[in-house]
Amino acid sequence: MTSTDEENTMSNITVWTTPNCNQCKQTIRFFEKDGISPRINDLSAPENLDKLREIKAAGHHQAPYVETPTDAWSGLRPDRIVQAVSQERQATPSPSLQSPTHTRDMST
Repeated sequence: MTSTDEENTMSNITVWTTPNCNQCKQTIRFFEKDGISPRINDLSAPENLDKLREIKAAGHHQAPYVETPTDAWSGLRPDRIVQAVSQERQATPSPSLQSPTHTRDMST
């Protein structure tokens, strides 16, 4: 695992890609630059044919297709990526802000 992988947080974001898609690569880089590791799935894989049909039926005809818990879009959309990163950070609290898992008796 590289240091970039260690810094990135696995997310609830999925990027559906196609081979040799520059917009797909840029979308993934935008997320990773902001510390988010999206799940990446290849729409050209035979096991994803139903998903490809679903995406096209919804009116999307451009890769990448991005799914978040609250949104979905196709194409390179830096504005939507910024919004998704912000929502992802709000949904996943920083470890430094989480409550401690232990208690200490301060009465002594």
